[in-house]
Amino acid sequence: MEKETTQIVLIGGGYASIWAYRSLVHELLIEMMMGRVKISVICPEEFHSYHGWTAESLMGIIRDENRMSPLAEIFKFADLIKGKAVRVDPDSHMVDVQLNDGATLSLPYDQLLLGMGSCDDRSTEGIAEHAYPLKSPEDFLRAKIRLECLLRQAAGKEITKPQKAIRFVVAGSGFTGVEIAANLAELIVVLKKKYPAYQNFKISIHLVNSRENLLPGLDARLSHMRRYAEKIMNQYHVEILHQTKILRVTARGAHLSNGSFIESPMVISTLGQTRIILDGLECMEKDTKKRILMNSFLQTSRHPDIWGAGDFAHIKHAKTSKLCPSTAIWAIKQGEHAGENIARTILSQSLKPFTYPGLGQCASLGIGKGMGELYGIQFTGWIAWIMRWFFFQHFMPSKKVMWREIGDWLYLLFTRRRKDLWITDEEVDTSLSLKWNPMGNREKIIYQN
Repeated sequence: MEKETTQIVLIGGGYASIWAYRSLVHELLIEMMMGRVKISVICPEEFHSYHGWTAESLMGIIRDENRMSPLAEIFKFADLIKGKAVRVDPDSHMVDVQLNDGATLSLPYDQLLLGMGSCDDRSTEGIAEHAYPLKSPEDFLRAKIRLECLLRQAAGKEITKPQKAIRFVVAGSGFTGVEIAANLAELIVVLKKKYPAYQNFKISIHLVNSRENLLPGLDARLSHMRRYAEKIMNQYHVEILHQTKILRVTARGAHLSNGSFIESPMVISTLGQTRIILDGLECMEKDTKKRILMNSFLQTSRHPDIWGAGDFAHIKHAKTSKLCPSTAIWAIKQGEHAGENIARTILSQSLKPFTYPGLGQCASLGIGKGMGELYGIQFTGWIAWIMRWFFFQHFMPSKKVMWREIGDWLYLLFTRRRKDLWITDEEVDTSLSLKWNPMGNREKIIYQN
């Protein structure tokens, strides 16, 4: 007897799963309405964090809640299971889930998408305990609270010494590290212009780069972008430590491979990504970075009913045979394609190989200081910044959240102030910080050093 309902399970609430879901709904809406297809999404979070605006949110331009899209709204035709996938059994077609309330669930599937993404690399000694990664919502909130408290302390009226100092260390010189260092430097310039209290403080930024040049993942032919990044860093007086690694992070600062030690109350880590392999997937073919190998249709080789997209998957381009980058746009396009091929499987249609040619890459080094490339053509300055701005608006998962976020930009444009900037001209209680919750409310909490 033919099975009545086809069960599709998507693991993760990131870019890959969101765009796979959209493809599935577009192709299979009639089957879903008739009960022949059911989609379930497993994710412990209630919101999708839009990482494109990480620097702008950390520096007070965009309110935190205005880069967080509710998953219940995004996956409105799916069964959203709030929990963490802990095991996959490819033989019995089951996924074991640890629910957020502590209960467990075994979920059957006919088609499974692995879209778990990645998490921050914490392999360097002391990173997990003392540094401030940014990828997960919890880590981002912790970093934002710490940054806010340090800047509030710098604005305190109780300072008596003629010159005090805060050193920030940014570990990693890829796109994220460069963006964070430049935007933090821009924020400090803004604060010094607006608030006289900061004139008594020396705030410096150290960017630790283990390679010879900034942006090591950038193609050699895109040298103009690299030179532009170096120019902006020099303008902001960011100290770049080339060919230097962070060996260990402590509560006092960072120990470097050149034998030096930077005393710093905040080491921001952008050292790369790591993957967590679910139980049951150990035998699948992986690369050296623990990404599961996918074929040109985005299926695993031994289990054609298991698909992959995003940071978790090792995918080679069907035409060039080059490894696809681990960036948001590639996760979006891979998820979109995986969803289309899952739908084709269910509709008994032939599969199509993944042939997305790529679009480009971009970064913001401060307001009006953009850099990027589109199909190999390099742009810098305002034109690159504006292109990036529109590009990020287009790919925000929730248009309701997008319009609120645009409101934050309009506030900056018309008032010349950052809506989420926490410093005021009045006396501040430097023992207090603000805690964010996704519904847009803030409450005072005590920050412990």
